[in-house]
Amino acid sequence: MAVIIMQLVCDTCKKVLLEKEGEAHLLNERFPITGEEAKKLDTEHRGHECHIEAVEKLQ
Repeated sequence: MAVIIMQLVCDTCKKVLLEKEGEAHLLNERFPITGEEAKKLDTEHRGHECHIEAVEKLQ
């Protein structure tokens, strides 16, 4: 069985920063992020090019 995972990927660092499970987020075109996660990303990846992608992962 496959699960839809949304990933926030840093193109500068070439790594996945966050993963969020849920097709509902994809359908709403939103990537849910907490305030704590936002602070960490701002500190560690400010000015970096990032993108969001949806991937299927097998369970």
